[in-house]
Amino acid sequence: MHSHNKRYVHHHGWGCVGIYYLSHWLWIHKLKFLALAAKYLNILAFRVFIDPPARIGDRLVLPHGGFGVVIAPDVEIGCDAIIMHNVTIGHARPGRIIIGNRFCAGAGATILGPVRIGHDVTIGANATVHFDVPDGATVVGQRARIITPNKLGKMAGTDDGREVVGST
Repeated sequence: MHSHNKRYVHHHGWGCVGIYYLSHWLWIHKLKFLALAAKYLNILAFRVFIDPPARIGDRLVLPHGGFGVVIAPDVEIGCDAIIMHNVTIGHARPGRIIIGNRFCAGAGATILGPVRIGHDVTIGANATVHFDVPDGATVVGQRARIITPNKLGKMAGTDDGREVVGST
């Protein structure tokens, strides 16, 4: 099946995402003053703080215009990431934060590294993550914890063993 995904141009955050990719390109090509100028333009225009050295894959989506998003310089994010408003991806201690493909972070989520977050991971709203997360996991709660499809079913009120739609 061929995807005709055109969301890159149509979502509200396309401007701040474009400025980030420009600042990253300038940073890679040793035009650091211009890269920092583009970063500060992003801060002034969109309230998005993404450091130019951060490596973010293709099709980054910031659905709410990226308002309040903070991404530190030692962060690597794979392709197809969706990051809601007020998300912070930074450091509690020195080291890299590595995030896989198809990552989704809910509003107000905080990721403090150094950590490794796998592919197909969803971080719930206002969750604070400071531990490694395996592929395909969902992390929820202010005192973040990984939940499994079985726990999702019980949370939805299916204690009788019925399968929840969408669980595996």
